[in-house]
Amino acid sequence: MDQHIREFYSKSSDEFSKGCFHSVIPLHDHPEISWEIISEQCPELCKGWYELARLTPRDRIEFTRDFWLSKLPYRPGLDVFLMKFFGLLDDIGVFIVQKKFDDPHEAHLVYSLRGNSGFYRGRSALSEAQIPHVQKILSDYMLPSDYLAFLGVHNGFSKSSDCTGVTRADELEKLYVYFQDLISQREGNVTTSSGTPINPASLIPFYESFGMPYFQCFWGEWYPENEMGNVYYSGMTNTISDIKSSASSGETMAFPTFLDWLMFYLEQVEDPR
Repeated sequence: MDQHIREFYSKSSDEFSKGCFHSVIPLHDHPEISWEIISEQCPELCKGWYELARLTPRDRIEFTRDFWLSKLPYRPGLDVFLMKFFGLLDDIGVFIVQKKFDDPHEAHLVYSLRGNSGFYRGRSALSEAQIPHVQKILSDYMLPSDYLAFLGVHNGFSKSSDCTGVTRADELEKLYVYFQDLISQREGNVTTSSGTPINPASLIPFYESFGMPYFQCFWGEWYPENEMGNVYYSGMTNTISDIKSSASSGETMAFPTFLDWLMFYLEQVEDPR
């Protein structure tokens, strides 16, 4: 498992003040912990993750890969991409953490890339019954179906120690309000990178770059494939991606679907052999 994971999932103490959590349980290393005990301690932990933690690293990777493939809708190239991505992993761990003494416990599924080249971490998924309620959060726009499907895999997802990443659905409205307030403090109008003015209220951020005013947003004025596409907003320039550019999506950061953006987010430059 990536050494950065063990550093990130460390407990704070008098001897180690830089620890990120008050309590950390690597569930995959503790098969003796019963479901009854850990589910009472961390109610958001699903039975599937508990059972996953009891498997070998190889089986954890394969079962999780198959779960992604079963949950996400068809997108050309997605199955091949996910086979490649999961092939770059050396382990998947289940961590039960508590940030501060009085905080509720959280369940994290952590994806470890081979060669100490980083990791991804996801929070517990929404149930099928919960997902339709997400649409009511921002009722003026229909959220993309592939984004809603991903919430059935992870409700909150980020790269390495990034404290933001793909926001949790229950924080989507809060992020939208924060984002609109941020824009209101900027001078001038929001435009595309080529200078075309746009209505900022139609931008719905779902990803925030840690520590920087950069966001990936669904755009309610762009429906390239019958659902909202997503664009990159830079708070430094007060601009979004130019959807009319002939450059690739990876260059413009304008993606026709959420899954296209997700593949970009997960993409590795090279195989870390």
